[in-house]
Amino acid sequence: MGPNVLCVVLDTARADALEPYGAAAGASPAVADLARRGSALPHVYSTAAWTLPAHASMFTGLLPRAVGLAQAPEGTPQSARPRLEAVRERMLPEVMGRAGYETRAVSANVWVSPHCGFDIGFERFHYIEPRHQMAMQVAGRSGPRQWLGWAREGLRSENDDGAAKALEVLRGWAGERRDRPFFWFVNLIECHSPYLPPRPWNDLDALGRLRAGNDARVHQSFAGVCKTCAGRWEIPDSSLERMRHLYGRSVAYADAWLGHLLEALDGGGLLEETLVIVTSDHGENLGENRLFGHAFSLDERLTHVPLVAAGPGAPRAQAATSLADLPRMLAEAAGLEEHPYAADPVPPVAQFDPPAPAEHPRVQKYVRDLDLGEEGLERLTAVLTSACDGHRKVVHRNGRELLYDLDADPLEESPLDASAAGGHYDRLRSAIEEAERASAPTGAPAAVVPAASPEELAELERQMKLLGYM
Repeated sequence: MGPNVLCVVLDTARADALEPYGAAAGASPAVADLARRGSALPHVYSTAAWTLPAHASMFTGLLPRAVGLAQAPEGTPQSARPRLEAVRERMLPEVMGRAGYETRAVSANVWVSPHCGFDIGFERFHYIEPRHQMAMQVAGRSGPRQWLGWAREGLRSENDDGAAKALEVLRGWAGERRDRPFFWFVNLIECHSPYLPPRPWNDLDALGRLRAGNDARVHQSFAGVCKTCAGRWEIPDSSLERMRHLYGRSVAYADAWLGHLLEALDGGGLLEETLVIVTSDHGENLGENRLFGHAFSLDERLTHVPLVAAGPGAPRAQAATSLADLPRMLAEAAGLEEHPYAADPVPPVAQFDPPAPAEHPRVQKYVRDLDLGEEGLERLTAVLTSACDGHRKVVHRNGRELLYDLDADPLEESPLDASAAGGHYDRLRSAIEEAERASAPTGAPAAVVPAASPEELAELERQMKLLGYM
């Protein structure tokens, strides 16, 4: 049998927020130490700008549209399950389990939970409801109670979003006796909005923490992200600076958590025989190009993700690599002779489908209510596909092609004249064309799962609102 495999996804962690990718010394010492013991792959790209499609790729080796999950089919986590059931045979935990691995998962993200079908193939799946979520349920959904609820959360800064509980679960697992190697998967949302890490990682004074709670309420809600990404920039400089600072502190908290987990594995005699992978499903816009959050774009801040690995079989690729190639990497590191994942020779491709098309009545009403205009409507409903090799990038936006030289234009502010680009972008164009040919969902959708109860739907809606998805 092969080594143990631990895959940790620091949800929403930008590559450049971590030391191996350019962050200042002290920003992420645990990740930096892991990279020194192994490697930090320089050009790893997500297949999407948000959680569900990115994880669908990480678990199946397919692009989001090939799974049918560039968006949740009905806008809810539960509607994703039939699509994942249809590709059960290539779900990574299913493959690892068939090879004799113990398979377990911990997640604090509703979009990576049994609701969606991500428990497929896992013997145990421990879902943790984020503590901020529980606090906001008490606060209410709108009005003065909501304002006070966010203000209280910011001021107190006592809770994390499930990391402490996840560490407790993992320490318990590490202390068990076992006669076979394990595959453990972890999703942490500490780097995700609302950027309110517990003290002392939240190092603002009381007034700053109070204002941070209001920043989360106003600018990190779905409506706030929509307005910003549609062209209505209403984020004061002071709020932007505060959110950027707390995002960095949230990353530091997640990094400290990782250090504690690695210490627990080392103390149990497991670390030397465990391949540890730390990555992210997508990044975050923090004001670059007047974008915020992780929606309506395939900006480099969203698609370029970290991947740090150490231990037996740690990958060391230098060429541009897709998160869709992660299942193959892990299967090969585990010594699996048979698996369904082919090597991906093409540049990484990312895909984004809007929540609804431009003609949808709710979209039209939303644009009118927020006074976003035609340009805003286009930004919120654009269908996007990109391919990148770490230096050059091609973006298809509603059928229009945009070319970027990332070495000269890292913020993607100045598209190149296609006539002057020569043939340097042909390989990227071919990658997009190949991805589009494979966009039909693989396999027939499985039987529809029973409808959720009104109580279950209300609970899911509350959790999605906290994460800024509604």
